[in-house]
Amino acid sequence: MDKVNSVQELIERTREMPLERMRFFINEDRKEARCFGIYQEADTGHWVVYKNKADGSRAVRYSGPDEAYAAQELWAKIQSEIELRRAKRPARKRSRAEIIYRRVLSLLLTAAVAVAAFLFVRWIARSPSRGYYLIDDIIYYCQDDDWYYYDDGGDWVYYDEPVDYDWYNGHYYGETYAGFEDAGEAFEESGYYVEPSRNDDDSDDSDIFDSWDSSDTDWSSDW
Repeated sequence: MDKVNSVQELIERTREMPLERMRFFINEDRKEARCFGIYQEADTGHWVVYKNKADGSRAVRYSGPDEAYAAQELWAKIQSEIELRRAKRPARKRSRAEIIYRRVLSLLLTAAVAVAAFLFVRWIARSPSRGYYLIDDIIYYCQDDDWYYYDDGGDWVYYDEPVDYDWYNGHYYGETYAGFEDAGEAFEESGYYVEPSRNDDDSDDSDIFDSWDSSDTDWSSDW
């Protein structure tokens, strides 16, 4: 199971989820029945993770100063509720004709896929890796096929010259700034840096969110 380390990170990870429909509330002390939530007490500074059950009573999962632990508790519950609905998602039965069609289509596409895979491997092998390069004693950083270099003035600057494989091949230094610290600011500290995109495992769950039924949750248990 992946983790979150703060409430802000929890917010980022759930940004595309219909939290109100799912009955999850972040930074809210909701009083109504049938909901989960997390909030920070103003007087103690403690983080409270709670569940309001079907009868309106509250079960406190955690109350304390550890924000990372509190955020992870709610994130784990969100994931478990998603898994519950994944398990209940009915498997679509395929007709015999559809099965045969898919098998034939698969056979017909095999050769095309093999050729495409070969061409893709050749292309990806020549694509620059994300990270640092040392070319002619100048530090470069490649990010999403865009290039930047560290200039004499101590700033990262966009490199707008044409780039080809022969120019950067063999000069890759690595993903981290280790070894360059004395040179100055790491690219990750510059205004150009963008976090690598993350492939979420939940990308095929839009149908679950669209049809989310809060009655699937066991609202009588403490958690």
